[in-house]
Amino acid sequence: MAEVRGFRGVRYVKAKVGEMDAVVSPPYDVISPDERRWYCERHPNNIVRLILPEENGDKYQNAAKCLDEWLKAGVLARDPEPSIYAIEEAFEIEGHLKKRFGFVCLMRLEDFGTGVLPHENVLAKPLEDRLNLTRATRANFDSIFCLDADGRATELIRPSTSGGPDASATDKAGVRTDLWRISDPETIRKVSDLLAGGPVVIADGHHRYSAALAYRNEMRAANGSGPDAPHEFIMVTLVSLDDEGLVILPTHRLVRNIEGFDPDAFRSRLGEFFEIEEAEPENLMQYVELLGSHTFGVHLGGRSCVIRLKPDIALEQSALKQLDVTILHSLILEKILGIGAEALAAQANLTYVRDADKAVQSVDSGEYQIALLMNPPEVEEVKAVAAAGGKMPQKSTFFYPKLLTGMVLRVME
Repeated sequence: MAEVRGFRGVRYVKAKVGEMDAVVSPPYDVISPDERRWYCERHPNNIVRLILPEENGDKYQNAAKCLDEWLKAGVLARDPEPSIYAIEEAFEIEGHLKKRFGFVCLMRLEDFGTGVLPHENVLAKPLEDRLNLTRATRANFDSIFCLDADGRATELIRPSTSGGPDASATDKAGVRTDLWRISDPETIRKVSDLLAGGPVVIADGHHRYSAALAYRNEMRAANGSGPDAPHEFIMVTLVSLDDEGLVILPTHRLVRNIEGFDPDAFRSRLGEFFEIEEAEPENLMQYVELLGSHTFGVHLGGRSCVIRLKPDIALEQSALKQLDVTILHSLILEKILGIGAEALAAQANLTYVRDADKAVQSVDSGEYQIALLMNPPEVEEVKAVAAAGGKMPQKSTFFYPKLLTGMVLRVME
């Protein structure tokens, strides 16, 4: 069961940094090197200096030193009493304005499968990276994005946002995030009671959560501290599974470094499992969306097709095995191309992109051999996989928008 509580959040001091727009960023794992430089140049106190610290010397100690300096200089300050923080994100998707509402709190770390349900596998390298950052800073900078199947706690705190927000920021994509600090002990107690009845699903942040578990276990082994020690908790943002602003965007696959790759032989193998229809590259994603589940777009440089799983191909009757991303990985990547779990973990053959046009262009430029376009999973599918104890392949979901990093931080007391 999920156990949540308030905390004394650490936030930017507007008198020191100016507008919040200049100091926030997306989570660390979606920031390219060029984008990191952009954020660093935008403001000397941009949060990217903490989540992606300077590589000069020990980068993790660089982050710890930077955090310490900002706290001492008053750039960051800790709120006076334990609080939860309501968050509303307003964004446009396909010409429609949407709003996603949730709140930030601390949640007790639980091993996967108990109070917390994962839905994706994790990779060793990014897990170790986030663990090293936690060891050095004893802080949570990026919030774990979690889904609450109940939703009553979210509705309970909504009236607390009737006044103006305590902080606001708009990111590069035009997504506006408003934050309200809620410190009323009775409200926090009621929220905690409501969430004690069931598990939550991790929507985004599997590596960070896994790193927090590893850090917790290290600290337990080192000093045998009690159940309320700071490392027993992690900062999360909870959103109701029924929230109308929940949006999942597709994450496409780009394939490279397939030795002796023969496009014609590849298409022939696809025909064993899929019905194949020729398509124009510029309309490829439209066809995939139109045809729906078990349909993929394939671009091989100048040649595109839409493939749909043949009706006589039997799939296991489980939430995980029925997913498009599972079919893509098991039949196309593993069975046809021979990209197994070890190669996927090493990230030797696969790159993930969100822009379908960019995926096609990357093949046409010769940088990649194949672009595989796909539809995103539905929120209910993610919930079903997690509830059944399954784990999707890496980068199966892209919940949009990403939570802004820097609105509130958690530094262990």
